[in-house]
Amino acid sequence: MANLIFELEKKLQPQQGSPAVLRSVERMKAVIGEAGLLLVNPAGEAYSETRTDLEASIAGPASGKLVVMDVIKPIVYSSEEGRRNLVQRGVVIVGQK
Repeated sequence: MANLIFELEKKLQPQQGSPAVLRSVERMKAVIGEAGLLLVNPAGEAYSETRTDLEASIAGPASGKLVVMDVIKPIVYSSEEGRRNLVQRGVVIVGQK
């Protein structure tokens, strides 16, 4: 469900979606949050091979500073007793900025 909400949000840019649809997506995100899940979109973040929360495909040369160019699946954490636990690794495409 978290992945579907992420895809909807990704496809419905604020300029394109109707306010009612955008509100529905926000409500779905709130329900996911109430269930103790946190969705993280790492787009634009720096990438290194030491990151354990991402599975990456590298586009282009793999030298220099790499950043997350596209997110296929978000990082999903669960929150229990004040601790974050990784539920799903993000699936991303990285490249040079």
